[in-house]
Amino acid sequence: MKLRDNLYNISGVQQTPESVTYSIQLNRNCIIYEAHFPGMPITPGVCIVQIAEELLSDYLQKPLQLTNIRNAKFLSILKPTDHAVLVHFKAIKQAEGTVSAQAVIDDGEDTVYAKISFTCNDV
Repeated sequence: MKLRDNLYNISGVQQTPESVTYSIQLNRNCIIYEAHFPGMPITPGVCIVQIAEELLSDYLQKPLQLTNIRNAKFLSILKPTDHAVLVHFKAIKQAEGTVSAQAVIDDGEDTVYAKISFTCNDV
């Protein structure tokens, strides 16, 4: 199941030669939040990882499949709010049929939600 346009929507993209940052809005009405957890919704870690994979795929304009997570740290609870969530990518490296990247998910101020280093294969 794709999470884009269901769990989240892209509200902006900023690129530099070394990195890209997506601004996303979480959809508090998504069915995922009804189950995780009723009355106190939080974004599951597996969904945070999938958001990173989908956004990297969007940036590279090609389908990707997650194959390896080298490191994943979930540092703060990510709740659906009216504030944008930023997903920063750096150290994007492409080799034959694979892509590796580092993602930091934060609120643009003081709160870091997650840091993920992962590898995907081209699909």
